[in-house]
Amino acid sequence: MIERRTFLTGIAAAGTAFYPRTGRAATLTTVNVSSSLEDDAAALLYGIHNGLFARRGLDVRLQPASVGSAAAAAIAGGSLQFAKSSTLAMAAGYLHGVPFTIVAPSTLSTTEIPIAGLLVRPDSPIRSGKDCAGRTFCSSGLRDLKSLSIMAWVDQTGGDSKLLKFVEIPSPATLEAIADGRVDGTAISNPVLYDAVSSGQLRNAGNPFDAIAKRFVASAWFTTKDYVASSPEVVRGFVLALRESARYAMAHPAEMAEVLAPFLHDDIARLRKMNRTTVGIGLDPREYQPVIDTAAKYGILSRSFPAPEFLTVVS
Repeated sequence: MIERRTFLTGIAAAGTAFYPRTGRAATLTTVNVSSSLEDDAAALLYGIHNGLFARRGLDVRLQPASVGSAAAAAIAGGSLQFAKSSTLAMAAGYLHGVPFTIVAPSTLSTTEIPIAGLLVRPDSPIRSGKDCAGRTFCSSGLRDLKSLSIMAWVDQTGGDSKLLKFVEIPSPATLEAIADGRVDGTAISNPVLYDAVSSGQLRNAGNPFDAIAKRFVASAWFTTKDYVASSPEVVRGFVLALRESARYAMAHPAEMAEVLAPFLHDDIARLRKMNRTTVGIGLDPREYQPVIDTAAKYGILSRSFPAPEFLTVVS
């Protein structure tokens, strides 16, 4: 199908350097997974290094990815068993006939612990959507979750998203583009958000993710429907161990800084100062529906659909 190829086109091939882990027994089932370099990986990392996956018979090998969707082609080809991507990308893939299914949540966006901010220059007049007519925003993808959140935020805070302009700029170059005045702002998450605001280089004008919903899953772990059917015990073991690990990670945020530092190539002291990203525990369809409905409203998805259609619930 042309739509299926379009969805996978441009996805970078996954790298080959697995993250170091504790010793493994020869009888364990090898499970290759991939995650972007973000702090919601703490739950997975804790589970690997403290034997939670091994206790369920799994040798989980983590492969870093440069972006959330970078491993989708590897999942489709079978060289990876699980990977993490945005909920919006998974919804788009579902509507394009790509046989992926979400098995566990990762990043959970909540009003209480914001995971994103709308970055603008310190002297920018932008403080609400009313100030955004004719403004130019950037994102690493013109139809991604962050650009969707900006449109929703502008409309919700008194502006008109139809009057916005968007340009596509790779994530590493977005802050410089704002500082130089080439664009007016972008939606960004930690650790970039923390660094830009704490240094005074940029200002956080608001939480655009709140305009999608006060609580929703922004990224999730996925695999293929065929893998769920062929390896149900592996899928169950992975999900249950990840769930156990996420509970611990959420209860011990300071400890997670030590787990994350080598994976993110970051400083433990700096990571301890940042809010830890909330990681979801169970697979609640109500935490996925807002992304689907909002994306359909803005034409990023061709239509809405019930969230349970692209979820695989493990108990």
